[in-house]
Order: sequence, then C-alpha cells, then structure tokens
Amino acid sequence: MFGNYRLPVLSTVPRSGTWFLRYVFSFVCHLDQGGRLDDLLTGEIVGNPQGPAFDFERFRGGPLFRVAGTLPDDHLFIGHTVCPGFANRTDQPDWWKQGSFHVRGYDALHEEESYRNTPVDLATYDFAPIKVPAMDRAARKGRGAPIALVYRNPIDQAASYFRYCQAHVSPAYHVLRGRPVADMSFREYLFEAALNSYARQFVSYQEQAARYPGLVKLVPYEGLIDRPVETLTALLDHFSATRRPWPMLPAAVRLARKEHMRAIEGRLGRSLDGTRNGRNSQSHMRPSDDTEREQPMDPELRDEAVSMLGGMGIDCRLFAWPAQRAPSIRLAYNDEEWHRKRASR
Repeated sequence: MFGNYRLPVLSTVPRSGTWFLRYVFSFVCHLDQGGRLDDLLTGEIVGNPQGPAFDFERFRGGPLFRVAGTLPDDHLFIGHTVCPGFANRTDQPDWWKQGSFHVRGYDALHEEESYRNTPVDLATYDFAPIKVPAMDRAARKGRGAPIALVYRNPIDQAASYFRYCQAHVSPAYHVLRGRPVADMSFREYLFEAALNSYARQFVSYQEQAARYPGLVKLVPYEGLIDRPVETLTALLDHFSATRRPWPMLPAAVRLARKEHMRAIEGRLGRSLDGTRNGRNSQSHMRPSDDTEREQPMDPELRDEAVSMLGGMGIDCRLFAWPAQRAPSIRLAYNDEEWHRKRASR
C-alpha cells in the first residue's frame, strides 16, 4: 500500500488507445511475473504453462494497476488527466485559467473528490489511496514518478470522440450546452468544443515536458497503432527509467487485439469495462477506426485547426499527420500471417 507522490502516470487523450494500453501493461506485468495467458482464438499458451492464469473475473480496468516487480514503482495510473504539476503553476495561459473542458473525463485524476479507496487491478488487495496534491507538488518541482501522454492528432481524436458522445447513453456526453451532439455538424463540434478541450489537456504535457524532459514523455498515438511493440518498448523503458528487454511484449500486444478481447468478453458474459452484462451484450470496444484512417484528411479543416491551436500556444509540429494512413498492425494480419511476418524480420 502507499500514499505518497510516487505514482507514475500514463495518460491518454480520450479515444486514443486507453484500454489497449491497460490490457498490454496488465498482460506484460502478469507474464513477466511468471503467469500465463491463453489465446482463446488460436489455442496458444503464452508465458509459463504452469503459471497462474490471468484473473479476468477481478479485472476492472483501473485506473490503478499494481506493477511492482515489473516496474520500479508499486502502482501505475492509466487514464485521462491534466499533467500532474501543471494545475498549480503560476504561468498558465490566460485561456487555460478561464476555460474548462466541454465534458468530464479529460482530467479524471483531478475530478475525483476522494481517492481514499482507489480500486487496484493486478493486486491481492482491492484498494489503495492516492494523494493527488502530493503528486502535483512533486511534479511541479520536477520530482516524482515518470509521466507520459499518448496523444492522437486532434482531428482524428475529435472525430472519434464526436461519434462516442453521439452514441453515449448519458446526457453528460450526448448533450452539449443544451443541444444534442447528434444535431451538430462535425465542424461545429470541432471548433466549438473539441479543440479547446484537446488543447487544455495537451498544453499541460507540452509545457511540463519542456520544463522537465526527463520526467514527462510525449508519445503519438499513431506510433502506438502502426508500430506498437517499438512504441510500447519506449514507454516501458520510460517508466523503468532504464532500457531493458521486454520479451513478453510482442505476445502481450498480440493478445490485446480486439478480436481476442471480444472473445474474452464473450466467455465472461460481460464487457471488460463493467458497463454491459449478458451473453448477448456488446463489447465496450468500438469498431476499429482503421477504415477512417485510410481516408484522406480534409487539408482545409486541418489547417484551420492547426491555426486555432497554434494561436493557443500548441506546438503543432508534434502532431502526426500521416499522408498514407496505415491500418493497425494488430488488425492487418490474421494470426498465421502475423507469425509469418514476425518470423521474417
């Protein structure tokens, strides 16, 4: 158990691979500590055949994960948050001080009123406390545990979150300032809501990374999708504060593919995020965005968004604007092709 400032943070911009990261980090830790995972679709046994199976019945998806034994710290936060240490800085932009997020969830770490009993995955105990003010004070001074942000380019992120909010059952998401999001055009949503919220979260990491580059790491989501093992290796090394081999990582990425996670949900009879029950329930994982990633981006819309964000102090050179949008490596090959592809490297 713990209650100090040593909590590493792996944040994502909403709709930027949060659950994929939760699954992969959980699988890596479990396999690294002698566990086993069975691929329900291929029958492959990964890890120690005599090791304990991954306990999906107790898996709640965080936001807190016990990583002791694999990473130097006891726990890791994986979710959405403003960068620790930024909210109490005195040099915040005026627009940041005066604005707010258009929907809850971008800053889940600071929005919670109490972390006295925070649920923990991968642990023998159920809860642990988090002292967010202590984390903020340490991060503001360049101390504390490592921090990383996985961020998507703002157009694709907004498009994905636009669809998510339209389909959400809660009015907190599908109604914006008294108006159904379904009645809005994407352009309206992008420039009246999405870009400002994106900038509020992103600038906190941009500024903290500029001040403390060894503490805060920025990772494009596009690299996570197109080069998952390479990108996740860099993240794991960041949280380990050293470079080391991660032999279980390729298998963890393979096990976290959507088809396999849906098979696990089918066996459990519920979605892994705990929001849907019953054998015929839908997965919490939405269909892949790969089809849309293959479509060209409207250059005028992109340039207009870049102009707006640049005026807010966002360094738009950090965004990945792929000219040719490669489909996800996790979905591009069937299992036989995946193994053949890896064997040929």
